[in-house]
Amino acid sequence: MPQGRNVGGNLFQKFGSVESVAALNADLGLNDKYVYRVPSLRNVAITAPYFHDGRAQSLEEAVLVMAKVQLGKDLEATTLIELVAFLDSLTAPKPPVLKELNR
Repeated sequence: MPQGRNVGGNLFQKFGSVESVAALNADLGLNDKYVYRVPSLRNVAITAPYFHDGRAQSLEEAVLVMAKVQLGKDLEATTLIELVAFLDSLTAPKPPVLKELNR
């Protein structure tokens, strides 16, 4: 389902689909264990720290954790660089600075 300009978000998902995150999480999430709100990926490169508890201080660290617990994969360095570059591309340009109009 398209998510528009927010590029994701607007849903809740289980954190740790493949690997258990029980050792990582003191917070059990919502009604179901380890279910959290999925944030938008828009501007994700400039919104550190990551995860519901701020455990990942860098986007690279967050991508590595997600690959492991959601996919059961250890990423190669090239794949990590490519994924982070893609996520960086989702950063919106800064709005133009409007000069104050002299009246």
